[in-house]
Amino acid sequence: MSLIRSVVLIAFALSTWAGARTQGITAVRPLPGYVCMMLNLTEQQSMDQSVNVPVRAGPSATAPVLGSAPSTVAVRSPVRPLNGFLEALFPTGQTVWIAAESLRPYRSLADPTAKCVPSIMSNGKPGFSHPH
Repeated sequence: MSLIRSVVLIAFALSTWAGARTQGITAVRPLPGYVCMMLNLTEQQSMDQSVNVPVRAGPSATAPVLGSAPSTVAVRSPVRPLNGFLEALFPTGQTVWIAAESLRPYRSLADPTAKCVPSIMSNGKPGFSHPH
């Protein structure tokens, strides 16, 4: 994936997230059948904008790349790898596939008690709630 495309996707994701925050988009209900996972990156990798994890149209390394995974991912539950890939839900609602080795269970270093719940947001799109 080209650097320009990666930058555009990151900018889109950030603007969508920022727009959701300013427009008061909230979690409406949990999204059944999904669990939160996070990218399996080191702290250094997560700060390096050239590092991205591709999401694919199918469970294959040769399937077309549809974009880059966000830091938190809604993964189909129960988690069942297929050809080394996990089925996930892109923020647009599209089903995508991510290499299983690229994900790990969700946890927050800043708050070990933090929870993440895949949710349907007030705009009808998938997102996450973080109940206390």
